[in-house]
Amino acid sequence: MSSTAWKYAFASVIGTSHTKAGLPCQDRSDCTVLQSADGSSVLVAVVADGAGSAERAEVGASLACSLFIDEMRSLLETGGVRDITRDFMRFWFTRFHNELSSRAESEALPVRQYACTLLGAVVGEDCAAFVQVGDGAIVIATSEEPETYQWEFWPQQGEYANITTFATDEAVDIKFEHDLVNRRIEEVALFTDGLQHLALHYETRAAFEPFFRSMFNPLRPLQGGHLEEVSLSLAAFLNSPQVNERTDDDKTLILATRRMPAPPPVADDSHDSEAQGTTL
Repeated sequence: MSSTAWKYAFASVIGTSHTKAGLPCQDRSDCTVLQSADGSSVLVAVVADGAGSAERAEVGASLACSLFIDEMRSLLETGGVRDITRDFMRFWFTRFHNELSSRAESEALPVRQYACTLLGAVVGEDCAAFVQVGDGAIVIATSEEPETYQWEFWPQQGEYANITTFATDEAVDIKFEHDLVNRRIEEVALFTDGLQHLALHYETRAAFEPFFRSMFNPLRPLQGGHLEEVSLSLAAFLNSPQVNERTDDDKTLILATRRMPAPPPVADDSHDSEAQGTTL
């Protein structure tokens, strides 16, 4: 299959519970397309959800996203997606903790006050690397099964409800999940826990496919790159009454596709031709 350009949109919006409590939006996200050392395009997407109980959670989430993008940009200057091993990501978490420690020291706060989750996807031509610590999820569709959506990691949950693992935890180096997939990924979505009950079917532990089809279909006919107008529409959808009635948390969604829309079916006019031939 020939390569096509990535089309992507993303948005993070504040939850109604945060608005009522006077809290900021603690979700952060970023998405871009970079070039690897061999000249091929690589999609890099990252989402972080700041812990509601952490005083500087949005700062931790912002730092996690910016460091993730920076690290992948540096790696791709000389390497490729297959270099994103578990050991590589373990090194990244060490760097993240060092940066947080410096920030925490300068603000006279403990590191736990910057707690956040992390979900990252780095997708090349024929392989992809995924990493996750905490709740939320990454959902993909491959070229082999373009109409089937499947999650990479089920949301991590702690000992109690509404408790999860954070990228700031001391034991994150053994708690984070990592996967290197040697398949061509055609579509990928990343989202925070504010959308879990809309996008995942808990009884069957499956991605809710109608949700993703409705999200991806409008992107496929568009030109490649960051779809800014679609991102604005996505933000409006995430902040709509129909979504806020089901979740009061901050909400983030990244959508990226390199699929083209399916061609319209070709009409079978063989019977008409036969009828015309008889008439003549």
